[in-house]
Amino acid sequence: MFANIYLNEVDQFAKHKLHCKYYFRYLDDTVILLKTKKEAKEVLKEIKNFLKSKLELELNEKTQIFKCKQGVNFCGYKINEYRMKIRDRGKKKIKRKIKELKYLIKSNELTSIEAQKYLCGHYGYIKYANVKNLTEKLFYIL
Repeated sequence: MFANIYLNEVDQFAKHKLHCKYYFRYLDDTVILLKTKKEAKEVLKEIKNFLKSKLELELNEKTQIFKCKQGVNFCGYKINEYRMKIRDRGKKKIKRKIKELKYLIKSNELTSIEAQKYLCGHYGYIKYANVKNLTEKLFYIL
């Protein structure tokens, strides 16, 4: 909640002063889609200056400019110009949870209905990505 309140100023600056049409932020992670590398460098410079002068913040060393084809990691997804996939770390976590739940069901420590409740959040997370085969493979029990 603090990030939303404190960083609202940079959101407004990027949207209204810099006119960034495709500006996305979740907590302290931000993605801005721009047409050219030159434009991206200019916007990055402006945002760095704004953060330093108005909010006394600095961007970390992970801040980069990517080509759309290369894609970007954002909110647990790998997003490029054509699709959105789940990062490998997220896939492993979901697979591990399903394996654990299957074991608990087989040992009668958990019902399949209870297991389904655990999986709803994971299913909600992956249903927005382009992972139809993964979804069918993992959630056939649903």
